Amino acid sequence: MGFKETYEAIKKNYEAGQKNFNVKCEMLEEGMQTKVDMGDGFEILIDAPEGLGGTNKGPSPLLVILGVIGACIIAVVKFWALIEDIKIEKMEIYSRGKINLSGIFGIDEDELPGYTDFEPVIRIKADAPKEKVQELLDRALKHCPVMTNMAGATPIKPRIQIQ
Repeated sequence: MGFKETYEAIKKNYEAGQKNFNVKCEMLEEGMQTKVDMGDGFEILIDAPEGLGGTNKGPSPLLVILGVIGACIIAVVKFWALIEDIKIEKMEIYSRGKINLSGIFGIDEDELPGYTDFEPVIRIKADAPKEKVQELLDRALKHCPVMTNMAGATPIKPRIQIQ
């Protein structure tokens, strides 16, 4: 099934859009390495820089967050471009985040232990007037699931199982 068929099927039946995703993260022995198995043969290695106990053989979770923000924006812009018949000729996102590691280390309990600011810079070229491209971006950013989740819309409820 192609994109348009999937879109039309979900428009006809809301429940056709409901999905559950599962990812397995497994601690590896070396450094801060984590093998992330996403199913269908998709795996990534997440690590940390050497100065933070890692081996620097993969991106840190913090870098992955920035990458995921940019990748999700690109995907959702492309979804809406397909819906609106706009051809995206080029798109790059420079995903930026500001963080103070003292919050993670508990050195400053008043410091947020995570990013205090996200600023994805979107560079886009399309075959539509500037106003139409801006409308496309506004719609896509409003419907970007990663941005929605990162803004705190979805609670994270860990379940702990001690063996």
